[in-house]
Amino acid sequence: MSQKQEPIAEIKDVVRVYTKPLHRPRKGAASRFMGFLKREKQTIRALDKVSFEIQPGECVALLGPNGAGKSTTVKLLSGILHPTSGQVRLFGMDPYHNRIACAMRYGVVFGQRTLLWTHVPVVESLKLYQKMYNIPKPVFTERLNEFSEILDIEQHLHNAPRRLSLGERMRCEIIAALLHKPEMIFLDEPTVGLDVVAKKRIRDFIRRVNREENVTVLLCSHSMRDVEELSDRIILIFQGNIRFDGSKRKLKGQWSNERKIRILYKKTNITGWQRQLRELPGVLSVETSKGQVELRIDQNQLSVSDLLQNAMTLFTVDDIQVTEPNLEDIIREIFGDEELLNNHATEAT
Repeated sequence: MSQKQEPIAEIKDVVRVYTKPLHRPRKGAASRFMGFLKREKQTIRALDKVSFEIQPGECVALLGPNGAGKSTTVKLLSGILHPTSGQVRLFGMDPYHNRIACAMRYGVVFGQRTLLWTHVPVVESLKLYQKMYNIPKPVFTERLNEFSEILDIEQHLHNAPRRLSLGERMRCEIIAALLHKPEMIFLDEPTVGLDVVAKKRIRDFIRRVNREENVTVLLCSHSMRDVEELSDRIILIFQGNIRFDGSKRKLKGQWSNERKIRILYKKTNITGWQRQLRELPGVLSVETSKGQVELRIDQNQLSVSDLLQNAMTLFTVDDIQVTEPNLEDIIREIFGDEELLNNHATEAT
């Protein structure tokens, strides 16, 4: 019997509470003076009994609207914050009390913050990281040359970050985060503000490192293209609670039962076949043009196989294309409907 693999990261029953001053208008000098002497405070529950595990080599997307608890979760795992209650483990350690030991084994890329010195050449910042992480010079040189070639950034290494475009700087940031061969990397909006070419180059590189070096990835991004191309698993967090934890396919199947089917046909067998399609229970719409028909169906009422069986009695099918729901539309639907979220329990993988 194979031994169960220990998770690389684990959050168990974590609660994180913030306290901040409560500002509200006061009438009268006496009331304002009393408010100055005794500040009222507001308690915010950023995370509420959150639990999940991440296995080595996984690529996990942590998604949620602004204020949902994503940044708090990343800060807890990276040791910047400690939980109010519950347990956080990274590499089998408490990341807050073992922050240096953990930091030597993970990398971070924040789209809104830089890892590089703004006014000195990029390569000098990278040499500083070489010293910090005790990277042997041959390993440093080999990885720097390999990564800079893959990311097409060699010609910019001797420029200061302030002279680089956002895409060029982000590629340098990713090199800085991965030079020391981390076991895990935290990515917070790694492609924000980049053009299409730069985004693709960065996504391809991250996926390559994940597969070839078994680097575990925790991705926080509002770009559904990043999520589609990088993540194998999605965790949805909303108002400090995890509402879904599972694969992309499971998410699509659980929240959206709509499918689009495009059928190319050679000839019809009967007249009035369009009306017969529209009358099938579960068919939401039918659009026809010469030689093809496009349908939207609700799989709760009509399966794709049943639709095709009906279609083949109406005309001679030449080709079929089934389109799954768009992830961005599903996420927008989920976070735009609080009642929908509250009606779904957290799903395990």
